[in-house]
Amino acid sequence: MATILGQRYPILTLKNGLTVVNYGSNHEYTFDTDEVLGACSDEVCNATKLDPHHTGIARVIIDNAGSRLSVNIPEDKSDDWREYVFKEYSEYKDCKMWLDVFINYQISDHIMDDILIIAEMDIINIILVPYPLMNAWSRESSMQREIAEKMDNEGVREFSSNWEFALLKMRTCHLASRVDKINHHDRFCGSEESSLAERLTVPAQNRTLVDGVWKVLSDEYKVE
Repeated sequence: MATILGQRYPILTLKNGLTVVNYGSNHEYTFDTDEVLGACSDEVCNATKLDPHHTGIARVIIDNAGSRLSVNIPEDKSDDWREYVFKEYSEYKDCKMWLDVFINYQISDHIMDDILIIAEMDIINIILVPYPLMNAWSRESSMQREIAEKMDNEGVREFSSNWEFALLKMRTCHLASRVDKINHHDRFCGSEESSLAERLTVPAQNRTLVDGVWKVLSDEYKVE
């Protein structure tokens, strides 16, 4: 099985010429051409988990005879949310209720470094990632672009460009058969942000490696 970055991430060149890499998934990817992209080891999967120190919002949904009430829960009360609701909203103690948690995962430096390195490999066409990672990367790319647009700073623009360049290759699989877990070999799923990033076309001749950082040589390739 072919791998990259110290034998951590399996890669496969499909019959159609696309080279795909498995970033962090502990399962194989089977394509509708009977080709199989190998799984990452458990050690690699654990190392590429999104930052466990994520930020998030918790609220309780109370179903009161078909009428729904939403109650925000203080961060220090999320483990004992039921007791908090019973105390503050005792009139609803006999109602059906549950806790909803909304998570904004954070990208670790380890993940960022790996993804940026892989994205710069000409041989790699598609970086297959778990959906939460693509979602978190898309959100961060959007924030980086907004900051870059507001600041007259070359370093900030270059950093934002690198994130969006990686997003150009980042995808999840498109299932051909949900039952058999077979994936299309020529269809992949991107994000809304990756669609926007497609406007950023930076040919190799307009990028150069300086002190380990890829520099964009022209402003011509900014996102419009």
